[in-house]
Amino acid sequence: MKKTVVFIVFLLFLILVWFSWRWYKNTVVCCDNVVEEVETPKFGPLIFECSANGKVITNELWLEKKKEIISGKEEGKKLLILAPYFDDENDSIAYERAKNVAKLFEPELTREDLVLSVRKSLNCEMSRDTLMHSTKFKWVARDGDIVEYFDHTKIFYEFGSAKEVKDESLIAYFDKLALLLKETQQSITIIGHTDSTGADDYNLELGLKRAEEFKEHLLSRGIPEDKIITESKGKSMPIATNSTVEGEQKNRRVEIRINN
Repeated sequence: MKKTVVFIVFLLFLILVWFSWRWYKNTVVCCDNVVEEVETPKFGPLIFECSANGKVITNELWLEKKKEIISGKEEGKKLLILAPYFDDENDSIAYERAKNVAKLFEPELTREDLVLSVRKSLNCEMSRDTLMHSTKFKWVARDGDIVEYFDHTKIFYEFGSAKEVKDESLIAYFDKLALLLKETQQSITIIGHTDSTGADDYNLELGLKRAEEFKEHLLSRGIPEDKIITESKGKSMPIATNSTVEGEQKNRRVEIRINN
Protein backbone atom coordinates (compact mmCIF):
# COMPACT_ATOMS: atom_id res chain seq x y z
CA MET A 1 0.00 0.00 0.00
CA LYS A 2 2.83 2.31 0.94
CA LYS A 3 4.60 1.61 -2.37
CA THR A 4 1.43 2.36 -4.28
CA VAL A 5 1.09 5.75 -2.61
CA VAL A 6 4.73 6.58 -3.33
CA PHE A 7 4.25 5.59 -6.98
CA ILE A 8 1.14 7.74 -7.34
CA VAL A 9 2.92 10.74 -5.73
CA PHE A 10 5.90 10.27 -8.08
CA LEU A 11 3.58 10.02 -11.06
CA LEU A 12 1.79 13.21 -10.06
CA PHE A 13 5.17 14.91 -9.67
CA LEU A 14 6.15 13.91 -13.22
CA ILE A 15 2.83 15.18 -14.55
CA LEU A 16 3.37 18.52 -12.75
CA VAL A 17 6.89 18.83 -14.17
CA TRP A 18 5.62 18.06 -17.67
CA PHE A 19 2.85 20.68 -17.48
CA SER A 20 5.28 23.24 -16.00
CA TRP A 21 7.72 22.67 -18.88
CA ARG A 22 4.94 22.99 -21.42
CA TRP A 23 3.83 26.30 -19.88
CA TYR A 24 7.40 27.64 -19.81
CA LYS A 25 8.06 26.62 -23.43
CA ASN A 26 4.81 28.05 -24.76
CA THR A 27 4.87 31.33 -22.88
CA VAL A 28 8.34 32.42 -21.76
CA VAL A 29 10.66 30.74 -24.29
CA CYS A 30 8.30 31.03 -27.23
CA CYS A 31 7.05 34.55 -26.86
CA ASP A 32 10.24 36.26 -25.76
CA ASN A 33 11.68 35.45 -29.17
CA VAL A 34 8.68 36.42 -31.23
CA VAL A 35 9.06 39.70 -33.13
CA GLU A 36 5.72 41.36 -33.52
CA GLU A 37 4.99 41.75 -37.19
CA VAL A 38 4.33 45.37 -38.15
CA GLU A 39 2.28 45.99 -41.22
CA THR A 40 4.20 48.05 -43.77
CA PRO A 41 2.18 50.84 -45.38
CA LYS A 42 1.23 49.89 -48.92
CA PHE A 43 1.95 53.36 -50.31
CA GLY A 44 4.21 56.29 -49.49
CA PRO A 45 3.49 59.11 -47.01
CA LEU A 46 1.12 60.91 -49.38
CA ILE A 47 -1.17 59.86 -52.22
CA PHE A 48 -4.18 61.32 -54.01
CA GLU A 49 -7.59 59.95 -54.75
CA CYS A 50 -7.77 59.23 -58.45
CA SER A 51 -10.84 61.38 -58.92
CA ALA A 52 -11.71 64.97 -59.70
CA ASN A 53 -11.74 66.22 -56.08
CA GLY A 54 -7.98 66.47 -55.48
CA LYS A 55 -8.30 64.79 -52.06
CA VAL A 56 -5.00 64.00 -50.31
CA ILE A 57 -4.52 60.82 -48.27
CA THR A 58 -1.66 60.47 -45.78
CA ASN A 59 -0.50 57.66 -43.51
CA GLU A 60 1.71 57.35 -40.43
CA LEU A 61 4.81 58.09 -42.51
CA TRP A 62 3.66 61.62 -43.33
CA LEU A 63 4.53 63.36 -40.04
CA GLU A 64 8.17 62.30 -40.31
CA LYS A 65 8.30 63.27 -43.99
CA LYS A 66 6.72 66.64 -43.21
CA LYS A 67 9.32 67.25 -40.51
CA GLU A 68 12.09 66.33 -42.95
CA ILE A 69 10.80 68.76 -45.60
CA ILE A 70 10.38 71.65 -43.16
CA SER A 71 13.88 71.07 -41.74
CA GLY A 72 15.32 72.04 -45.14
CA LYS A 73 13.99 75.60 -44.87
CA GLU A 74 16.50 78.35 -45.65
CA GLU A 75 16.30 82.06 -44.96
CA GLY A 76 14.49 83.91 -47.72
CA LYS A 77 13.32 80.76 -49.52
CA LYS A 78 9.84 79.39 -50.14
CA LEU A 79 8.66 75.80 -50.38
CA LEU A 80 7.69 74.88 -53.93
CA ILE A 81 4.92 72.27 -54.04
CA LEU A 82 4.79 70.70 -57.48
CA ALA A 83 1.58 68.66 -57.70
CA PRO A 84 0.75 66.24 -60.54
CA TYR A 85 -2.07 65.96 -62.99
CA PHE A 86 -2.48 62.61 -64.71
CA ASP A 87 -3.74 61.21 -68.00
CA ASP A 88 -7.14 62.57 -69.02
CA GLU A 89 -6.85 65.42 -66.49
CA ASN A 90 -6.08 69.12 -66.87
CA ASP A 91 -3.86 71.25 -64.66
CA SER A 92 -6.77 72.68 -62.64
CA ILE A 93 -7.08 69.46 -60.63
CA ALA A 94 -3.32 69.60 -59.97
CA TYR A 95 -3.71 73.08 -58.46
CA GLU A 96 -6.45 71.71 -56.18
CA ARG A 97 -4.06 68.95 -55.12
CA ALA A 98 -1.31 71.51 -54.48
CA LYS A 99 -3.67 73.60 -52.32
CA ASN A 100 -4.69 70.52 -50.32
CA VAL A 101 -1.05 69.51 -49.80
CA ALA A 102 -0.28 73.09 -48.68
CA LYS A 103 -2.87 72.75 -45.89
CA LEU A 104 -0.92 69.77 -44.51
CA PHE A 105 1.96 72.10 -43.61
CA GLU A 106 -0.19 74.30 -41.36
CA PRO A 107 0.48 75.78 -38.86
CA GLU A 108 4.26 75.41 -39.29
CA LEU A 109 4.20 77.13 -42.69
CA THR A 110 1.89 79.92 -43.88
CA ARG A 111 0.63 80.55 -47.41
CA GLU A 112 3.37 83.19 -47.80
CA ASP A 113 5.97 80.44 -47.24
CA LEU A 114 4.68 78.40 -50.19
CA VAL A 115 4.74 78.44 -53.98
CA LEU A 116 2.25 76.19 -55.78
CA SER A 117 2.87 74.73 -59.22
CA VAL A 118 1.92 71.68 -61.29
CA ARG A 119 3.48 69.01 -63.49
CA LYS A 120 2.26 66.38 -65.95
CA SER A 121 2.60 62.81 -64.76
CA LEU A 122 1.53 59.33 -65.84
CA ASN A 123 -1.54 57.25 -65.03
CA CYS A 124 -2.86 58.01 -61.54
CA GLU A 125 -3.23 54.42 -60.33
CA MET A 126 0.10 53.35 -61.80
CA SER A 127 1.86 56.33 -60.19
CA ARG A 128 0.68 55.58 -56.68
CA ASP A 129 3.82 53.61 -55.84
CA THR A 130 6.09 56.53 -56.80
CA LEU A 131 7.44 58.67 -53.99
CA MET A 132 4.69 61.06 -52.81
CA HIS A 133 2.50 60.04 -55.78
CA SER A 134 4.66 62.14 -58.16
CA THR A 135 4.51 65.26 -55.95
CA LYS A 136 7.79 67.19 -55.75
CA PHE A 137 9.04 69.56 -53.04
CA LYS A 138 11.91 72.04 -53.18
CA TRP A 139 12.96 75.13 -51.22
CA VAL A 140 13.39 77.85 -53.86
CA ALA A 141 14.55 81.45 -54.08
CA ARG A 142 11.88 83.95 -55.07
CA ASP A 143 13.46 87.35 -54.41
CA GLY A 144 12.62 89.07 -57.70
CA ASP A 145 16.06 88.90 -59.32
CA ILE A 146 16.41 85.14 -58.84
CA VAL A 147 13.40 82.91 -59.44
CA GLU A 148 13.96 79.18 -58.90
CA TYR A 149 11.72 76.44 -60.22
CA PHE A 150 12.05 72.70 -59.71
CA ASP A 151 14.32 72.05 -62.71
CA HIS A 152 15.63 75.49 -63.67
CA THR A 153 16.36 78.99 -62.44
CA LYS A 154 15.73 82.39 -64.04
CA ILE A 155 18.08 85.25 -63.18
CA PHE A 156 17.01 88.71 -64.31
CA TYR A 157 18.99 91.85 -65.11
CA GLU A 158 18.68 95.21 -63.39
CA PHE A 159 15.44 97.06 -63.88
CA GLY A 160 15.67 99.39 -66.89
CA SER A 161 19.25 98.27 -67.52
CA ALA A 162 21.29 95.58 -69.26
CA LYS A 163 23.59 95.27 -66.24
CA GLU A 164 23.76 91.99 -64.40
CA VAL A 165 22.40 92.00 -60.86
CA LYS A 166 25.22 91.47 -58.38
CA ASP A 167 24.12 91.12 -54.79
CA GLU A 168 24.42 88.73 -51.83
CA SER A 169 21.54 86.52 -52.98
CA LEU A 170 23.18 85.97 -56.37
CA ILE A 171 26.53 85.15 -54.77
CA ALA A 172 24.81 82.71 -52.39
CA TYR A 173 22.99 81.09 -55.31
CA PHE A 174 26.17 80.45 -57.29
CA ASP A 175 28.00 79.21 -54.19
CA LYS A 176 25.25 76.67 -53.53
CA LEU A 177 24.96 75.68 -57.21
CA ALA A 178 28.72 75.09 -57.40
CA LEU A 179 28.58 72.82 -54.33
CA LEU A 180 25.71 70.84 -55.85
CA LEU A 181 27.51 70.36 -59.16
CA LYS A 182 30.68 69.21 -57.37
CA GLU A 183 28.71 66.68 -55.34
CA THR A 184 26.62 65.29 -58.19
CA GLN A 185 29.05 65.73 -61.10
CA GLN A 186 26.08 66.86 -63.19
CA SER A 187 26.41 69.27 -66.10
CA ILE A 188 24.36 72.41 -66.64
CA THR A 189 23.07 74.43 -69.57
CA ILE A 190 23.12 78.23 -69.33
CA ILE A 191 20.84 80.02 -71.81
CA GLY A 192 21.00 83.74 -72.48
CA HIS A 193 17.88 85.74 -73.46
CA THR A 194 17.33 89.37 -74.49
CA ASP A 195 14.51 91.83 -75.04
CA SER A 196 13.45 92.76 -78.58
CA THR A 197 15.64 95.85 -78.97
CA GLY A 198 18.09 95.42 -81.88
CA ALA A 199 18.56 92.99 -84.75
CA ASP A 200 18.36 89.20 -84.45
CA ASP A 201 22.10 88.65 -84.89
CA TYR A 202 22.91 91.30 -82.30
CA ASN A 203 20.58 89.72 -79.74
CA LEU A 204 21.90 86.21 -80.36
CA GLU A 205 25.40 87.50 -79.69
CA LEU A 206 24.25 89.44 -76.63
CA GLY A 207 22.41 86.40 -75.24
CA LEU A 208 25.52 84.25 -75.62
CA LYS A 209 27.63 86.94 -73.94
CA ARG A 210 25.27 86.85 -70.97
CA ALA A 211 25.47 83.05 -70.77
CA GLU A 212 29.27 83.18 -70.91
CA GLU A 213 29.34 85.76 -68.08
CA PHE A 214 27.36 83.40 -65.88
CA LYS A 215 29.63 80.54 -66.90
CA GLU A 216 32.55 82.54 -65.48
CA HIS A 217 30.83 82.62 -62.08
CA LEU A 218 30.96 78.82 -61.96
CA LEU A 219 34.44 78.45 -63.44
CA SER A 220 35.74 80.74 -60.70
CA ARG A 221 34.17 78.37 -58.15
CA GLY A 222 36.00 75.34 -59.53
CA ILE A 223 33.42 73.81 -61.88
CA PRO A 224 35.12 72.16 -64.90
CA GLU A 225 34.45 73.88 -68.22
CA ASP A 226 33.25 70.64 -69.83
CA LYS A 227 30.36 70.55 -67.33
CA ILE A 228 28.94 73.87 -68.58
CA ILE A 229 27.03 74.30 -71.84
CA THR A 230 26.19 77.84 -72.99
CA GLU A 231 23.48 78.79 -75.49
CA SER A 232 21.64 81.87 -76.70
CA LYS A 233 18.02 82.27 -77.68
CA GLY A 234 18.37 86.01 -78.28
CA LYS A 235 14.94 87.64 -78.41
CA SER A 236 13.15 84.56 -79.74
CA MET A 237 11.64 83.37 -76.41
CA PRO A 238 10.10 86.32 -74.52
CA ILE A 239 8.18 85.56 -71.34
CA ALA A 240 6.58 89.00 -71.18
CA THR A 241 5.62 91.85 -73.47
CA ASN A 242 8.42 94.00 -74.83
CA SER A 243 6.13 97.03 -74.96
CA THR A 244 6.80 97.98 -71.32
CA VAL A 245 9.97 98.54 -69.30
CA GLU A 246 8.80 95.88 -66.83
CA GLY A 247 8.27 93.35 -69.61
CA GLU A 248 11.65 94.07 -71.17
CA GLN A 249 13.33 93.41 -67.83
CA LYS A 250 11.70 89.98 -67.58
CA ASN A 251 12.95 89.13 -71.07
CA ARG A 252 16.53 90.16 -70.25
CA ARG A 253 17.44 87.04 -68.35
CA VAL A 254 19.66 83.99 -68.07
CA GLU A 255 18.18 80.54 -67.45
CA ILE A 256 20.17 77.78 -65.79
CA ARG A 257 19.10 74.16 -66.18
CA ILE A 258 20.70 71.18 -64.46
CA ASN A 259 20.98 68.33 -66.97
CA ASN A 260 19.86 64.85 -65.93
